[in-house]
Amino acid sequence: MNAWDAVGYLAAGLVFAAFCMREILHLRIVAVASNVAFLAYGIALGLMPVWLLHLVLLPVNLMRLWQFVGRIATDATEDHGESRVVVRRARRIRVEQAVRPAQQL
Repeated sequence: MNAWDAVGYLAAGLVFAAFCMREILHLRIVAVASNVAFLAYGIALGLMPVWLLHLVLLPVNLMRLWQFVGRIATDATEDHGESRVVVRRARRIRVEQAVRPAQQL
């Protein structure tokens, strides 16, 4: 196995890891890393479909990562002059759904 094969296996492992992620922030970071690894692999071996695909996916993942980070920053609120981060909407909904059945009893 040569170095470029190792880069290809690393990239494939990163894609697999991204599919196993539950947190969107971690998923996007790993997806960006896999795009970079596949770009290097595809360019080094002259695999145009591989590097072209990841050249297109890289800005998509970066844009989604930027949007997510911006949404977290927007969710930050002021509480008596001290900054605190509000629980993300998805987590809040999960908590509300878990509390509702108990309240109905």
